[in-house]
Amino acid sequence: MRTMIVIIVSFVACLGVVACGGGGGDGGDATGGSSTSAAVNVTPAMLERGQEIYTMNCVPCHGPGGKGDGPSAATLNPPPRDHTDPALMENLTDKRVGQTVQQGGLISGYPNMPSSPHIRGDDLVALVAFVRSLHRDTVESVDLEDLQ
Repeated sequence: MRTMIVIIVSFVACLGVVACGGGGGDGGDATGGSSTSAAVNVTPAMLERGQEIYTMNCVPCHGPGGKGDGPSAATLNPPPRDHTDPALMENLTDKRVGQTVQQGGLISGYPNMPSSPHIRGDDLVALVAFVRSLHRDTVESVDLEDLQ
């Protein structure tokens, strides 16, 4: 019974962080921003913004380094993806990473990951760029192929 309570509290805490964080900053226009219509060159400022969004929304489950070892990870089955694993992450397009952020993990077989539709436009591009930086030495561009 105690384990079930811990799982529920952890899950609710993770949802609360996701629901409350990451909506600020330069989120683009009301349609999701024009920056998602083609490949966007990645800048240091973009990576910094992406890290801020990641910290507010992703760290509880994926951990600060993206290894899938956040404070809530132990209660999740399946466990969160390891964003530092190139063999896993290179099989996902930038668009797929963005879709998973916006629509939730159910589309990728991770039903515990909630959707974050509030992350869009420039913020979504920045987040995807930061996720890419966790498993690549350099990130030159992000292409979300008209994802809004």
